[in-house]
Amino acid sequence: MRRVGGAAVAALLVAVGGCGGGDGSAGEPAAGEVGPDAAAELLGPADPARGEPVRIGQVSEGTSATVEASDELAAGAATVEYLNEHRGGIGGRPIELVTCEMKADPAVTAGCAQQMIEQDVVAVTVAAAANTEALWEPLHAAGVPLVVLSGTGRDLLEDDASTFVMVNPNSAFFGLPIALAEAEGADKVAFVIIDVPQARDVLEADDGATMERAGLDDEVVAVPLGTPDLTSQMQQVADSGAGVVHILGNDAFCIAAIQGLRAVGYEGAISGVSYCFTDATRTALGSDLEGISVLAPLADGATDDPTYQLYQAVMAEYGGDVDEADGYYALSGYAAVATLAAALETIEGDVDTETVAATIRAMPETELPAGGGGTFRCGGSAVPDLPAVCTNQWLRGELDATGEVASYTLEDSSEVVG
Repeated sequence: MRRVGGAAVAALLVAVGGCGGGDGSAGEPAAGEVGPDAAAELLGPADPARGEPVRIGQVSEGTSATVEASDELAAGAATVEYLNEHRGGIGGRPIELVTCEMKADPAVTAGCAQQMIEQDVVAVTVAAAANTEALWEPLHAAGVPLVVLSGTGRDLLEDDASTFVMVNPNSAFFGLPIALAEAEGADKVAFVIIDVPQARDVLEADDGATMERAGLDDEVVAVPLGTPDLTSQMQQVADSGAGVVHILGNDAFCIAAIQGLRAVGYEGAISGVSYCFTDATRTALGSDLEGISVLAPLADGATDDPTYQLYQAVMAEYGGDVDEADGYYALSGYAAVATLAAALETIEGDVDTETVAATIRAMPETELPAGGGGTFRCGGSAVPDLPAVCTNQWLRGELDATGEVASYTLEDSSEVVG
């Protein structure tokens, strides 16, 4: 089986415009709503970091013509304050955060990597990037470890030395529709995707192997970016006999696809990634969203989940500079920094690029920050063909009549895509 070397879902959506300015994908309660007493308990006792600071880098698309992700860096800075005051920083030493905005531009992204090298950071973390390889190549050449929530590129995913990726692209692309087909007793899945290389490459690289392994037929309907009416394409889907339709695109694309499916009377199951379901989607579709399944890498809005509650507490205490603490960008910025720190929980002695990479490769199984109970363990055990991947787990939710996800179910795609 040839493994996926193309874009992860999150980076695909950054490339076509993302999910909009900081809109939460699921779950309405604001992160700041946690009370002071509950926040203090969740944050835990003081454990201040001391000594010489350890520099880590955090990069984000920031603000550009296609995305507004400035809350990623603000939430990352808030997370560093929490780690330095309550978790002993990294190796007992305070974290000094070095940041850079990539602007969804390959040249600027490569410049961010060079800045990190010049600033002597011991590692770099990023939630997702439109040009992950442009970030990775200079860092990899310099031996600087890179922790990525959702990463792209075959060379990156096959790196067993200094790259650590939390979302398996195969799981992100195929896990939900396969799980949904099994639950619905369906034997065919239709993938409705934006017709851009980042999406096509995933399917072409896999060449049907994952769906064949799952015992499913599939059909791919690729629609040009910006197509306002997908009724004719959705008629093709309905006529194909697909029992599950999985949509990959931003909110405008998902709105058009779901409207088209409803217009042609499609009665099968529908699923999509969390970026599909913003306030714009909920306003446009209302109760038509009820019953749709959603895949998410983080427990966005799951206020009954302990990992999300900790995020709420961190933002309530330290997130004064975060504009929308209940938005996905803030959550992903927190998760990017907290995941790197969690992977380095056992580090001792010198903290440099070599010891950081070695510690992460040897780490024990650890809870994924904001991961809804999911765990990760780097070092190549999750997917032998893709040694940079650290977990095959992801979260599955079902939308209610308001288009919100009240809770998530943890799924593991190891048997199908691992």
